[in-house]
Amino acid sequence: MNENEFRTRYAASQSPVEASPELKQRAVCNALQEGTAQHAGSQAPAKGAAPAKRPARRRPRPTSRTAGFSVGAASLARRWAPAAAACLVAGALAVAGIPALTSSLSGSPAITLDEAAARCGFSVRAYASDGSAPLAPGEGGTVAFDRDLGYRFRGGDDYKVSGFFSGCLFHVEGEGIVRVQAHLTGGALYRVTFEDGPTDPDDPRMGELASWKPTSRGTGEYYGGYDFVGSAMRDGESKLSLAKLMGATIDVSADDDPGIADGTTSFGLWTNEGEVPEDVFNDSQSPVIDLFDGQTLTVTVTFEDGSTSTQAIELHVANFETEMVDGAPRLTPRLAADDAEASTSAKSLYGTVVEAGNGPFPFPLDDANDRADEVLPASIIERQDDTWRATVEVDGAHVDATLPENALTAADGEIPFDFGYENPDYSYTNAESPQRLTAQLAMSSPSLSLSDTLPGGKTLGDCLFVIGGWLGNARYLDKCSREVWGYGYNDDGTLTSNDYRYASTTVTVRNLGDTAVPVWTSVLYEFALRNDDGTLDVVRTGYDLDFEASGDTLPSDNPQHVVIAPGGTVQLTMVRVLPTYVLESDNLVLVPTDNGSLFSHAFALGRQM
Repeated sequence: MNENEFRTRYAASQSPVEASPELKQRAVCNALQEGTAQHAGSQAPAKGAAPAKRPARRRPRPTSRTAGFSVGAASLARRWAPAAAACLVAGALAVAGIPALTSSLSGSPAITLDEAAARCGFSVRAYASDGSAPLAPGEGGTVAFDRDLGYRFRGGDDYKVSGFFSGCLFHVEGEGIVRVQAHLTGGALYRVTFEDGPTDPDDPRMGELASWKPTSRGTGEYYGGYDFVGSAMRDGESKLSLAKLMGATIDVSADDDPGIADGTTSFGLWTNEGEVPEDVFNDSQSPVIDLFDGQTLTVTVTFEDGSTSTQAIELHVANFETEMVDGAPRLTPRLAADDAEASTSAKSLYGTVVEAGNGPFPFPLDDANDRADEVLPASIIERQDDTWRATVEVDGAHVDATLPENALTAADGEIPFDFGYENPDYSYTNAESPQRLTAQLAMSSPSLSLSDTLPGGKTLGDCLFVIGGWLGNARYLDKCSREVWGYGYNDDGTLTSNDYRYASTTVTVRNLGDTAVPVWTSVLYEFALRNDDGTLDVVRTGYDLDFEASGDTLPSDNPQHVVIAPGGTVQLTMVRVLPTYVLESDNLVLVPTDNGSLFSHAFALGRQM
């Protein structure tokens, strides 16, 4: 059923209805007198809690029970007081001519959220995707789900691995909840909690958060146990969204997760089913949402007194109105008009309660929480070629760059070149200040030193570019290196493949000008293989790891930069990994990064080696 049918049927249900006094009284009495039938299988202890720490919270106070889970009068009154009130409100609305129940939807009698709460003693409430607050019910007393409209994910093979964390969140509200069980007929459920993000720049969690992405999933010390880590600004403060996939069936107790009792733990809808487009970034009309259409979410709650209640919610897709909040679109619970513009609406889900009453969880628990103890595999990065053909632009077209024989310089020679760098004084508010500057430098005496381990006895985590560029996450660098370049780093500092070596390259650089020049060492030069026809295949077979500088340097605010004093000379040593076939090639050259004339000169290192 689409939203148009929903609107039509809901409008048709709004004809005057007169409820008799007997009907109103019976509705209230039924709420107070429904039995507490139990199912032995549904009372097995919850298993497979996700490996995530939770802050201590007040746990529900146990209530004394007699044999056979007979409910005491005080406990019964406390539990059913909200339900009785909801029934009275519903009865009053009916007397006023407003029906308490919606009409039949998709062939099943729909039940409003108030009526479901009256029957069951709990409510399923949609929660904002950023964790800010529960959401108002949708039209007709439905559950109108939010979505994270800024969530980015890939399609294709990566979608099959990482899936789609929809941001369609819900939590359970009610008194005395000690256990929540749920089942989704298509896809799976994930648990999400929200917490304050670190604010201290020296907090080690800060770097791990800054570098978190699906490709780094499972590599962090603090957040490695989550399947998705997101952040949002709320009231000027950073809030973290920590998600852990649980499975199609979940079984969570308040002892393991007190958040199910106080509402701080939510659950979301996830899927990796079906086929998706290759590019689904920020698509407010994403077809992946359609995969939840027609699915059923069943939620069972166990209370302190041992009784259970169950609701079944049928999910449907619709377009909802959006509004701008802090410069970003946010979904509202209002259905959008048929002709609403894409910029003012987005596709999401609403749920209609089709069953509600006392009763045990109707699904087996053999596979409950079956994905809670394992983290989803990290997204894979494509393997890169060892080399790429150097090109230059001529008359608007890219053609192969060539380096003639007479442009080669011996290793004991010197090459002057124009080096482009970012203007440290540049400001967007100062249009007169150029963004880039050019300095005249001269490079000489390149030399290579090879080793099987990192120089100086360093570990991977000690290297400057790992600390600064990878925010200290050496495990993630190792993971990326294995996928992108075909080798990794052993715990003893050696490489996983004998086809590669650590190469420490030392060059001497002179500043020929009278102004200090900040040099980002990673872009100072490139290695390349010069072919017989003069074309160049630039070599890139690893990440920059470390460097050292000595000589006429000045203090720098950026640890990855070296500031060369006016007229000064420095010696720079850069550590990279290169394949042995490149190191042994007679065609190996080192090309300074000339801002004015690319690939115009190079040092012939092959002859030196």
